[in-house]
Amino acid sequence: MRRRRLLGSVTAAVLLVIGTISAAPAHGRADLGAVRSATAKFHNLAVAEQHGYALLTDAKGIACIDMPGMGGMGVHWARPDLVADGRLDARRPEALVYAPDGAGTLVLAALEYVVLQADWDGAHRRPPSLLGHAFDVTAAPNRFGLPAYYSLHAWVWQHNPAGRFAMWNPRVTCAVAGSNLQDMLDLYSLKRQLAALRREQPIR
Repeated sequence: MRRRRLLGSVTAAVLLVIGTISAAPAHGRADLGAVRSATAKFHNLAVAEQHGYALLTDAKGIACIDMPGMGGMGVHWARPDLVADGRLDARRPEALVYAPDGAGTLVLAALEYVVLQADWDGAHRRPPSLLGHAFDVTAAPNRFGLPAYYSLHAWVWQHNPAGRFAMWNPRVTCAVAGSNLQDMLDLYSLKRQLAALRREQPIR
């Protein structure tokens, strides 16, 4: 009788553990699925801009970010208002990361979540985490001229051999696009300047 009870207890415990282990990945997949659903529209850059995202360059005016020996990120379209609000929402990334393909065309590859370190630390006891992963810390001064900030890349639209939440992707490079990418970015900047001039012109 005791042996039956013991076996029953062990069986229940094993089933509980197995259920817990199998449920965790499913929950993670559900989170990523929701993130993909919320950001799928941003494959279209025009839609991203309609939602307030704009081309981000570093302090030297460089738009496509890579690191020799590490890989690249690509080109960021960011929303400064989300960076400055001190909050994090997996479905509302602070930046969209577009990687250039071999022809210089930008393709949505990753999402980046960003919060200023002072804003977060002033309201929380622990560093931020999202989708089960801790954020990286970038100290100041940095190439973007920002105060120290936390960031997390999520490569939900392009495979990253270094890991889905790694900062750099070995398969992304800015050099492969050559002048086509730079020409496209120059044209983009010119179009934005012309649009700004049109808005400033008085109506006659």
